[in-house]
Amino acid sequence: MKQFILYARKAVTSPDFHLDDLPGSGGRMDLVARCICNALWISHDLRRDSCIHVVACGSPNPPVVISFYGDKLRDVSPDERNIAAWIKKALALKRKNPGINIRKLSFQQLIEQLAAEGKMFYILHEKGRDIACVKLKANPVFVLGDHIGLPKKEEKFVERFEHEKIALGTTSYLASQCITVLHYELDKKINHAPVGI
Repeated sequence: MKQFILYARKAVTSPDFHLDDLPGSGGRMDLVARCICNALWISHDLRRDSCIHVVACGSPNPPVVISFYGDKLRDVSPDERNIAAWIKKALALKRKNPGINIRKLSFQQLIEQLAAEGKMFYILHEKGRDIACVKLKANPVFVLGDHIGLPKKEEKFVERFEHEKIALGTTSYLASQCITVLHYELDKKINHAPVGI
């Protein structure tokens, strides 16, 4: 399974945000919802081999990890408002969805859990190796920051484990666009892989 970790510095950690003001009251919940959409949806289907963990670090009760799993998700539409509405329900513990999980967990605890499973981390970094030149390991975990970026101390923490810094070229993309480009590169590698007899 491909996994994405988004460090969302301002994403709120309570259901008390307004669906009509996701950038403001939600602490950039619009950005979070776009990243979730790009991580899991393709035309007329879900990427059932992918999941995304959003580490929400905003008020009032940080940190919280909000995870969406493509192979279990039900009844969620690929638009910002609907995804945010499901996050709101999950944070309020009002309605459960088998593909959405809320945990009181820090970024570092999440990294430790995945490292214990033997995962390889790929940190998106403008000075990393071009992804086109990188042979990605199976079941990769991609780590990226929001519009502010991944804090240096969290980046250094990931570096304690098996990792590589990768870049998507010389253009600085939005976090949601980075996820789309990563999927595109992965799809290319899979579709161009030689078929055994």
